[in-house]
Amino acid sequence: MVQGDLRLYDPGQDVDVDVIADPGGAVADRGDPVEIAGEANGRTQVQLVTTPGDGIGSLKSTPAVDDGDYAAGEVAGKGTALAQGPVDWYEDASGGAVSPGDLVVLTGTGVRAYDSAGGDTPDMIHGRVFATGTRASAETANKVAVLRHH
Repeated sequence: MVQGDLRLYDPGQDVDVDVIADPGGAVADRGDPVEIAGEANGRTQVQLVTTPGDGIGSLKSTPAVDDGDYAAGEVAGKGTALAQGPVDWYEDASGGAVSPGDLVVLTGTGVRAYDSAGGDTPDMIHGRVFATGTRASAETANKVAVLRHH
């Protein structure tokens, strides 16, 4: 990663995403709250919020879709989201054990998965994994992009 190249998205910036169908086959529309559902083909996937508290922002644009035509997890098309905070790159202190949507805490060596059973408390949560670095470039191979909560 190039020295100083830490920010992937600024707050309020359009965030490129793939819009996928939720478990019931419904697809988010403009203005709907979305959550991170995964990543594929170099893009973060979002869907309608299925778990309260997992939302990352609102969908700004979406492909024209017909909800009845999609199975759970199927990509409806490309869209943009308005994220609630900045998305920054961090060292992956988990050794590749975190995935998009996972809650993470900041440590002296980077970010790792939030572990409530291991003594982590909600105030320690730094944000959600937005993307794994392996999809971006060799410079970000050992990093993860985190949508920060604060």
